[in-house]
Amino acid sequence: MKYFIYFIISSFLIISLVVVANLPLRIIKPVMAEYFPEITFSKIDGTVWSGKIYDLSFANEYLGNLNTEMDLRTLEFYLDDNEVLVQGKLNIISSIIEEKINLRETNFEIGSRRFLQRIPSISALSGNNLNMTFDIDGCYEASGNLYADLDRKGLLNQAVTTKMEVILGCKDNKLIGDFFSTPNQDVLKGNFTVDNELNYVLVANSALVLSKISKLLTKPLSRAPDIKIKGNLYSFFY
Repeated sequence: MKYFIYFIISSFLIISLVVVANLPLRIIKPVMAEYFPEITFSKIDGTVWSGKIYDLSFANEYLGNLNTEMDLRTLEFYLDDNEVLVQGKLNIISSIIEEKINLRETNFEIGSRRFLQRIPSISALSGNNLNMTFDIDGCYEASGNLYADLDRKGLLNQAVTTKMEVILGCKDNKLIGDFFSTPNQDVLKGNFTVDNELNYVLVANSALVLSKISKLLTKPLSRAPDIKIKGNLYSFFY
């Protein structure tokens, strides 16, 4: 009798998984419309097991076509356009149990001036091995690195590109990041926080600028003054 019960339960689980896996991917439309109104697309093909979302856009900025593949534990996604690349995994089991979005092994590259046009000082942005757990209330765990090319004006007003690196984390339900220029951290370094409503606070300073200013002063400054910037990330898209 015990083995019969195990058989019934196992059969039910297998049948349930097969049914769910073969559901059309378009069932996610209401969820995306409610929770991600900034994301639009032209059509959805395939099933939950293997599908494709065409002409995906975020905040009216075209990204490309998104391909999805699912196994019993994870949902893998891959988006590739001429100027945008995004790939990663969604841990399905953890997301269901914890009722939080659990992203793993996510990488992206954005080299599009069209997509980054509202952030004029950044000409390229990428992320490497990003892992994050979050919901609408905030960030609970994050790791990985971001990289950016920061364009600025140097001597004689010539264009200079500074490489930046960001180390991500979470604190008090906020996404946090410590950033610094490479290979010379004296050019620029600082930190930022982003809350669940995408409000950000960025604090930065430059030891290199401090050194140049101190040469002009009778009494040199003891430390580089901080520059603080506040805003909302939505302003970069609307």
